Amino acid sequence: IQLQWGTKTMKIFISLACSIGACLAAVGSLLSLNISDRISLQRGVFLSSLGFVYFVSLTDFFNRFLLETTKGLQWRKKYHLMVSDVMDITNKLVSAVQASLSCLAGFIVCKSSCNRSFLHASHFASEAYAWFGAAYFFYDLWSMYKVHIHKVLDKLRIVKEQTGNGIKNGNGHQVFEKNGNYGVYEDIECKQKEIHDDYGNEISLVTRPSFWHYISRQPLMVGHHIFIGSFGLCVIAYLRGGLGDCIFSFIFLMEASTPFVSLRSILSTMGMKSTNLYMANGILMLVTFFIFRILMLPFVFYWYSLTVNLPFVRAVATLPRGCKISICILFLPQIYWFYLILRGALKVFFPRKLSKKTQQHSKCPTSGVAHEVDQGEKVENFRTLDNGKQKCL
Repeated sequence: IQLQWGTKTMKIFISLACSIGACLAAVGSLLSLNISDRISLQRGVFLSSLGFVYFVSLTDFFNRFLLETTKGLQWRKKYHLMVSDVMDITNKLVSAVQASLSCLAGFIVCKSSCNRSFLHASHFASEAYAWFGAAYFFYDLWSMYKVHIHKVLDKLRIVKEQTGNGIKNGNGHQVFEKNGNYGVYEDIECKQKEIHDDYGNEISLVTRPSFWHYISRQPLMVGHHIFIGSFGLCVIAYLRGGLGDCIFSFIFLMEASTPFVSLRSILSTMGMKSTNLYMANGILMLVTFFIFRILMLPFVFYWYSLTVNLPFVRAVATLPRGCKISICILFLPQIYWFYLILRGALKVFFPRKLSKKTQQHSKCPTSGVAHEVDQGEKVENFRTLDNGKQKCL
């Protein structure tokens, strides 16, 4: 047992060392550059490779720490987290780290370039992080897929455990006992149609969804990641049309709201949606998202129009075509996401009064019944944890 724990501890430190080493190697490769130097293709590919190593090893470190260490197991038990919950939290932690690095790069470039020349001053950190950070957006597609797979497996495992411990009732349905409560499952064919993933897709009891099937169901998210990781990189590195890095530094600063978005998801997974911390974080998320993702781009365009001494609309029209296309594709989803955030905030701060009927037919009933029929309508499945806490399937 001691040897096994020693091996696990060693793997945790190896993951952490790889992550730190990749970050230090990336920084070290830039120390010989002058402030206005461009990043060559060879150096850029090297930085992207280090980016993959950094984000993958950082994810592995968080997962191993939370799943294999004593502290991690105690924390999981305290907040009643499944493996898929831990992997989702890890995904959000890495997202917050990436956003922090992006903001750091944006701040360095903005402070250096904007003070010298809004239009023409350059800083190597802009292209350098564009190459390094591009790896994150492709890595994140795979990371989210792995989270999705483990959520599916957790749900199927719960169904298998509950149906496997029961007997057939008079109607041919599966009956099980859980913490003294009885519930009814229909046959496997019906159950296969009733279990859905977080995106409303049916879950097969036989095969897990493929990576291509997963990304095909998430066109907006996949398009955003591929656009930022590929076309966004090309614009900053090659299609900037003679512009300096001051304008692009504000693109990096758009990630300022991401840590609050990630923390909101983490707190929700931990069951802390009713805490003051969740409420305060929600306010900060709303404010930072509005400032850095909605207001900032019009402000940059206004600053640009003053610099070129043109009216606002004409100034925007003079931007390079690649810059205008990338800004439109980048900005339009922000409006939609801000609408969703604002709608969610209104529901939190101005909740509607639930009718007695709604309260009586809650999606997560307080009994241990995993599947029941009320007035011909099926209530969503849930699982009961060892301590009695319930989560909807």
